[in-house]
Amino acid sequence: MNNHSPLTNHRAEGNSGLGEQCIKSIDSVKSRIWLVFSLYYFIPLFYLPFEPWKLCGLLIAYAVFLGLYELAITISSRNVWQPILGLVVLTSITTFFTPGSATFFSYIGFLLGFSYRPRQWMIFTGLLIGLILVLHLFNEYRFHFFAFGAITGLITIGIVGFAERVRYEARVCQQKSREEIEQLAVIAERERIARDLHDILGHTLSSIALKAELAEKLLAQEKHESVQQHLSELHQIARNSLSLVRQTVSGYKHRGLSGEVMELCERLRQKGFVVELNGEIPQLTPRAETALILALTELTTNILRHSKGDHCQIEFGKNDDKLVVTMRDNGEVECLVPGNGLRGIQERLHALAGELQSSIHKGCEFIISLPNRELHQQGS
Repeated sequence: MNNHSPLTNHRAEGNSGLGEQCIKSIDSVKSRIWLVFSLYYFIPLFYLPFEPWKLCGLLIAYAVFLGLYELAITISSRNVWQPILGLVVLTSITTFFTPGSATFFSYIGFLLGFSYRPRQWMIFTGLLIGLILVLHLFNEYRFHFFAFGAITGLITIGIVGFAERVRYEARVCQQKSREEIEQLAVIAERERIARDLHDILGHTLSSIALKAELAEKLLAQEKHESVQQHLSELHQIARNSLSLVRQTVSGYKHRGLSGEVMELCERLRQKGFVVELNGEIPQLTPRAETALILALTELTTNILRHSKGDHCQIEFGKNDDKLVVTMRDNGEVECLVPGNGLRGIQERLHALAGELQSSIHKGCEFIISLPNRELHQQGS
């Protein structure tokens, strides 16, 4: 059973989070601050005579009012009608002894305005106005002493309660939206890191597998010196990959685009490729630089895995308002089926308003384009 107050949980049951709890606490405090105006209940004591037993009865009635009001702001919204009904009965009885009971109708109006939808609120308000007029005529109070204050308080403070509910629901929705956005951002960040680690580890494990396979063949041929060299390279690849993974997880603090491109070119040359590097390597924003490095790393991995060629070209250039990076090889490829790696590149580039195009013509050609705004601005 939900024990939250209608003042802090109306139409919002099931929401959670520290921000919403703060909203509930603030609204609960505000609803109690309004009780200072309930002291108007005692004003008739200064101009009307009351016997001692009536004074005691009025004090007891006020204490009961405070208890019912406290219950109304702490009980669940589905049961708020119970303390409201109790307040109506208490106020009706107290009216026979003092016109100060008109003050209680303001709090009843507030609870009705906050707890019920407009149609229900207007029906209940109309019934209470009728009750007020009956009590006024039966007790023969002056109109401005009882009926006027009770009716105006019931209506105006009821409107305040309705406005407070609308404002509260808007704040709860806003807080919930912020929490959902934060959750989506966390999910997106996890997916991005997963893609990046896949690209890095995919390239690394491919290189390790190739080196290990070659060392195994050389060992079978008893070429111990060559095996030792490949094992040393294998060790260096593993250390470099571990460093890159750490840098990626801690914020992608890599060696920069130029250093990574040179490293990729060297790895291709070690596998027998003739590598041609054209154009000027640009300075990019950190996010774009990371995306481009991981894209080129994945494309290099694909070439090492699948290409049967011996020539690779990497070209940097500009086309209109875009930075264009082209990577092509002369391998024999009949069809190109995008895997997780290429899809990861596309998703990462789309996040930067970039794109990846591919074609097969005497080998594979991949064209990466990024908007010029991703170029690093000197002095910024």
